Amino acid sequence: MELYKDSTKPIPERVEDLLSRMTLEEKAAQLCGDLPASFIKDGKVSIETLREKFPDGHGRFTQYSMVGIVDPVQIAEISNELQHYFVEETRLGIPVALQTENLCGYPAAGGTLFPAQINVGCTWEPELAGEMAAVIGQESRSVGINSAMSPVIDVSRDPRWGRTYETYGEDPYLISQMGVEYVRGMQGKDKEGVACIAKHFLGYAESQSGLNCAVARINDRELYETFATPFEAAANEADVSGMMANYGEIDGMCVGANKKIARTLLRDTMKYRGMLTSDGAAIMKMYNYFHLAPTYKEAGLLAKKGGLDTEIPIGNAYRQLPDYVREGKLDEALIDESVRRVLTIKFEYGLFENPYVDVDKVRAAMTNPDKADLSRRIAEKSIVLLKNDGTLPLRKGLKLAVVGPHADNLRYPISGYTYPAYIEMMKAGAEDSSSVTFNGMADEAAANRTPCDENGFGAANPFAATLAMFSPEDQARLNDLPTVLRQMGARSLNAVLSDRFDVRYAEGCKIIGDDTSGIAQAVAAAEESDVIIAAMGGNCGWINVTGGEGKDRSSLDLPGVQQQLLEALCATGKPVVLILYGPGVFALPWAAEHTAAMIQAFMPGAEAGRVLADVLDGTVNPGGHLTFTMPHHIGQIPIVYNHHMGSGYGTGRDTSASVIFSGGYVDNTDEPLFPFGHGLSYTTFAVGKMELASDELPTDGDIRIRCTVTNTGDRTGDQVLQLYYHFSGAHVIRPVKQLVGFVRVTLAPGESKTAEFTLKAAQLGYYNEDMDFVVEPGPAELSLGTSSADICDTRAIRLTGSPVGLMGHRSYTCAVSVS
Repeated sequence: MELYKDSTKPIPERVEDLLSRMTLEEKAAQLCGDLPASFIKDGKVSIETLREKFPDGHGRFTQYSMVGIVDPVQIAEISNELQHYFVEETRLGIPVALQTENLCGYPAAGGTLFPAQINVGCTWEPELAGEMAAVIGQESRSVGINSAMSPVIDVSRDPRWGRTYETYGEDPYLISQMGVEYVRGMQGKDKEGVACIAKHFLGYAESQSGLNCAVARINDRELYETFATPFEAAANEADVSGMMANYGEIDGMCVGANKKIARTLLRDTMKYRGMLTSDGAAIMKMYNYFHLAPTYKEAGLLAKKGGLDTEIPIGNAYRQLPDYVREGKLDEALIDESVRRVLTIKFEYGLFENPYVDVDKVRAAMTNPDKADLSRRIAEKSIVLLKNDGTLPLRKGLKLAVVGPHADNLRYPISGYTYPAYIEMMKAGAEDSSSVTFNGMADEAAANRTPCDENGFGAANPFAATLAMFSPEDQARLNDLPTVLRQMGARSLNAVLSDRFDVRYAEGCKIIGDDTSGIAQAVAAAEESDVIIAAMGGNCGWINVTGGEGKDRSSLDLPGVQQQLLEALCATGKPVVLILYGPGVFALPWAAEHTAAMIQAFMPGAEAGRVLADVLDGTVNPGGHLTFTMPHHIGQIPIVYNHHMGSGYGTGRDTSASVIFSGGYVDNTDEPLFPFGHGLSYTTFAVGKMELASDELPTDGDIRIRCTVTNTGDRTGDQVLQLYYHFSGAHVIRPVKQLVGFVRVTLAPGESKTAEFTLKAAQLGYYNEDMDFVVEPGPAELSLGTSSADICDTRAIRLTGSPVGLMGHRSYTCAVSVS
């Protein structure tokens, strides 16, 4: 038996043995991706096509969950056929990676649909991210998927960017905690789960003007301290198997071809040893979008030298890398380094020993009531009560007007990159691929409209080819999306509230568009009611949406004529409860002034109707907190709580200094509408003073902070305690405050609990004036609050001892216990 087939041997030895047996073409094949539509039609695998296209093996098939868009058993059977070909018919028998986007659920028939990642962040419970990811990983692996293009751990500080809903928020510490737990849950304790590819390394969400793929202006200090931190935490704390490179430009180079980032920062500074993959068609974009290379093939050479290990969704540039090796333009060792990383993952996740799935167990492995209950609990915990004048919770017997484009819609509360969104995208793209901004497949489709065969592009519309994977009968099953959603348990807010209250419903207006004809009907319904529930906001996906991939905003106002509808409702004099849905935040100072209550719902998923109704009537006490700063006006962007001293609101420790250097805006406030970390409850809390074990923190030690919180109201509720840190002893400008610890505490009426934080100095590193990453002695402050603005107590401390170099020795987590 060949050494690489011997499961008792160490994985590094197996990798080297297999690598030594591979031809140049077999190596390149492991670095390439392709779409399943390339070998499936009418639900059948073409073995002949596999033999023709992949004689040397293959690295991965991406967007693979689309094979299961109709039936989980069908995708499981196809997974086994695929693995049988690669294991039994190729020379070396290397299994293929089957990967998909499964950020908030296995995105095909039978999977559990979870709330958007932005909602998960608002729970402030990283453990929930782990529980959710474990379910997604288990369902994905049961049908043969072994690679996940998730989680998204970008630091997102511009709400105009359409993909903010895929992120956990604006704070690197919170994102790190969520990302670590997600990866642990998805990959499994012993890598029995699905290999994660964290994205998008690096700075993807920091694009100018909030435009997708635009240039990011990020200096070296901030690139590592802020944007790389969640990725380094995922690598060092959770052993994340892969990362995906950002499409965009930093300092004149696409990240995937930027050696300074993809090699020096990632490999030398961060010591990351996992796989770095391209984003969908990123190498093609280097050629036909950014014009970094005269041909697509040469863009592949730039990417390989730059540091990208693999190319997806189609590896037509990397497939040609052997030409450059033979021409002496590419060192084969650069191919070998990437093949090692790919093979290591395949060995670690047991693909060589267990390439097949048990088809008979697939249906039982998919969603069930317990999993659906987890999704609902996450949604409940994510709801943020922004404002309340006492109107909420609603009293029994009230007459309600339920109004707005979200009031009676099943699809809108569900995020992009989900099963329903994939159905929309696939069907729309098959009819007109230019209407879909789904990177990767859309890029392939655009290239196909141009005669570029010499550059290695394919020949078919990949959306149409994907739809053609299914028989006409199966395609017909995808036509009725409302039925699909009802089968997943979805009910609208109007339907659920109608079971509990006397309801008058009116849509009022659409999400987008300028039709105001429905406003009069909505006002009439409002005038006959005691309280108005205004369900408004945006929607998400790739088709006719206000947010999503390539769907960015230039305004943070309510879309369409929704503001006009809201003003008409408020003019009735009846109390208005505004529920805000969608993939991002809005800047709504008028609403904050004129409504009775405001709820930030984002996209809670299929159970949104029940969850919001439970919050409205008090069945659920909201306890979510914001992970973004909400501005008064778009002109305040960027407005983040952890801005550098001197760079934003609330920065002056000295009143005269702040007046001299910045009087604020002359036409608006410089304060946020709602601060980072904000969230109200139907009960009240008292947070006690901090108790410190010492007022000194050794630069090589830790400090313990205790605090008691009491529920002073008459309902059980949750409070999120947030620990902030500011250091004023550096010779470089530091953030005005930064989150360093948090915990969500559940308390019964009258109950008190004590939280103890153990903060390590190794968590507080930064690049000093010499660009050494250190923690240094000097004065600092610790603050405890319930938001970044609602600070309950602040204590001065001093870091003592000698400077300590932290590169390679960082800490990423402040341990918290509650008793």
